[in-house]
Amino acid sequence: MAGRGVTPDAEGRRDMAAAFGEFRLKLDDKGRIVLPAKTRPQLADGTYLTRGQDRCLFLFSDAQFEAYRAQMADNAPAGIPPMAFDRIFYSSVVAADLDKQGRLTVPLSLREYAGLERDLVIVALERRMELWDAAAWDAYYDRYVLSYSTLNEGVR
Repeated sequence: MAGRGVTPDAEGRRDMAAAFGEFRLKLDDKGRIVLPAKTRPQLADGTYLTRGQDRCLFLFSDAQFEAYRAQMADNAPAGIPPMAFDRIFYSSVVAADLDKQGRLTVPLSLREYAGLERDLVIVALERRMELWDAAAWDAYYDRYVLSYSTLNEGVR
């Protein structure tokens, strides 16, 4: 479970956004994952799993989920009617807690949506984490990494 680029934020804080990076892990036979130790403190007060875009799952801490809900209340993404977005997003939300070993159970319906088999990747972003099937993440990464590496405009 090594992470790429896992560091504290610019101020040196280890808060909600502390676990940036990519973490490789395995799904066990009971549909559980052992979350990386660096991600656990921000999830100690509860987690929310739901469908994300590109067939990944969104994993939010309690505070991140509340912030996302507030942001999305009046700002549905372009390309989908607001009611359709709400129905798809909220119908799949599952509240869950980590067990004492830092494991999180991923419900079967969400595993099927994201095509999760055995090898998984957690991509830790500023406002949430994403849970990907490893092969799907690798394909997504490979598709966009070259474009990312050639960006000039708007990059500081």
